[in-house]
Amino acid sequence: MNSWVLLSLCLAHIIADFYFQEDKLCREKAERKIKSSFMYLHALVVGTVSWMMIPELAFWKYALLIVGSHWLIDVGKAYLSPTLWAFLLDQLLHFVILFLVATNYLPQKAMPLQYLDILPDIFLPGLLLAVLFCMKPTNILIKLILERYQIGEASSCQDIKNAGGLIGNLERMLTLLFVLIGQFEAIGFIVAAKSLLRFKDTDTAKTEYVLAGTFLSFGIAIACGLAVKYLVVS
Repeated sequence: MNSWVLLSLCLAHIIADFYFQEDKLCREKAERKIKSSFMYLHALVVGTVSWMMIPELAFWKYALLIVGSHWLIDVGKAYLSPTLWAFLLDQLLHFVILFLVATNYLPQKAMPLQYLDILPDIFLPGLLLAVLFCMKPTNILIKLILERYQIGEASSCQDIKNAGGLIGNLERMLTLLFVLIGQFEAIGFIVAAKSLLRFKDTDTAKTEYVLAGTFLSFGIAIACGLAVKYLVVS
């Protein structure tokens, strides 16, 4: 398997599947299902971005495979309830396809992502992937996990959910930075400071929502930071 191909395809997937989709278009896919015109357009966008990450003429067959498989997987997901397990299954199937492509395709030249690997101490392509994953995809994942375990359903939690997404992005970016520079004590300081802010809050539901989201947020960010720090791509 070519690790650079897999890394490039994963980056393309995150960009196209999360950042090139607006929420209203996702709802349109869920409502109209196979009849949704955006379902087809989105699959084409994913394939196009994947081809841009591996800009070789011979890759067209694999780009077409990504388009077709992405469309098929998304159609299947549209007929499922929007739950955590549906989201995880959807992403797992997409990753399996990308892994199979990376296993079978041998690039003839360096890919654009390889030219970003210019820093001696930080794996910049991996950091880019981690940063993008720790924002919108992680926000969606945490939201679905909290819904799965019915955390944050009280009316008192609704007013902090939008702010929670922004705060979560900021704390995950800081956590990534601290992991990469080896300052784990600073991560503990952020957790302690956030806990103190909630210490006097007597709303149990809101406290549980913040704590669960915080632990998930920091846990994912630390895992991503360690992956970037120790990942070796050849």
